[in-house]
Amino acid sequence: MLLKSQTSKGFTVVEIVLVIVLLAIVSAVAISRFVSGNAFNPTIVRDQIISLARTAQQSSLGRTDVSLTITPNGAGDTVTIETSDTDGTIQSFDVSIDDVTLSGDINDTDSCATTSGADSITNAAPMTIDFEELGDLGTSGVTGSTGAVTSAVRVCINDSALASVCVSPSGFAYAGDCDV
Repeated sequence: MLLKSQTSKGFTVVEIVLVIVLLAIVSAVAISRFVSGNAFNPTIVRDQIISLARTAQQSSLGRTDVSLTITPNGAGDTVTIETSDTDGTIQSFDVSIDDVTLSGDINDTDSCATTSGADSITNAAPMTIDFEELGDLGTSGVTGSTGAVTSAVRVCINDSALASVCVSPSGFAYAGDCDV
């Protein structure tokens, strides 16, 4: 006598994995349509400033004074972040600043979220951070309000504490509020 074969009801593991993969692909494509590329500009600007500040500090150690200059262009759609010494440009980077506002000050460790940077960083008033031969900060600030750094240099990006950059008097650059 032949027994009737029992059929399994449900999904196989392969079917479930395929559905999950397809949903992941569709959701990734859909989310990318809603998120603007400009949403990442503040983070990119912050990371480039930190990277070039650390490069400037390393380049200055035991050699010569090095400057980091942050200069938005006149149209306001890019910013040039450049390290230089007496021999000329060491490294330069242009980054888009659509939907990004820059301000900065020295010796003011309040949060960017509660107190905006004292000075807007513009093409006419770029910010310069000078690193001396030992890697410490020298006279720095936004053009027109420079001075000796005693507590920190702060670059505010969109007046956000998370997007801000702090450079300690010893020359170390890091993201976030100045906690010196």
